[in-house]
Amino acid sequence: MRFYLLILLCGSFIYTAQAQTQEVKEQSDPDALALLKAVKKNYLSDSAKKIDFTLDMEFPGQAKESQPGVLIQSGEKFVLEMQGRKIISDTEQVWMYIEELNEVQINDADFETSEDFMSPSDIFKLDESDQLIFAITQYGKEEGQDVTYVECKPTDSFADYAKMRLAVISKSNQVHHLKIFMKDGSRHTLTFSQVVPYDTNENTFKFDATQYEGVHIEDLRF
Repeated sequence: MRFYLLILLCGSFIYTAQAQTQEVKEQSDPDALALLKAVKKNYLSDSAKKIDFTLDMEFPGQAKESQPGVLIQSGEKFVLEMQGRKIISDTEQVWMYIEELNEVQINDADFETSEDFMSPSDIFKLDESDQLIFAITQYGKEEGQDVTYVECKPTDSFADYAKMRLAVISKSNQVHHLKIFMKDGSRHTLTFSQVVPYDTNENTFKFDATQYEGVHIEDLRF
């Protein structure tokens, strides 16, 4: 899944450290860090949100590829649907349903140590990385809304990406889009088209096999 690859990229500079080093903090714009913390607080609250998004993939010499998706997020719990895949986590287990195979794979939700699974919440934890320096670079408008642009540059000169640019809606502290500029010339843009409250229940963040006739269950938990 394209979105999942984007999460992995974001997560790669989250889990290398639990907090920013003092040196990196001093290089970052305090206002940018404060804004990123406000974004994190907004999205990782216990109140559930439904996020409709589009992931645009641009490669040199190729037509732009766009993939829509839906994310339901409540704290660290989530449901992610995109391209015939559904990934669900209740923070203890992760279910990945593959529509074309009618198969669900079950794994432990060990996001902090797993190289295979990371949570969508990583996208909202950029301020925790010690591999990025942040700065507010400009203010502008996106679809008639005032936004603040935060530039995120890697401290590692060997990183595969040159920078990331986060556009935050000023009125709500919601993400308008996140754009990653890769050194190979490709661009990956995750745009949130709609964010609304979502009613959940005890079964929202669990996979119900009874809703998928004949589903094959592959239990990969240890």
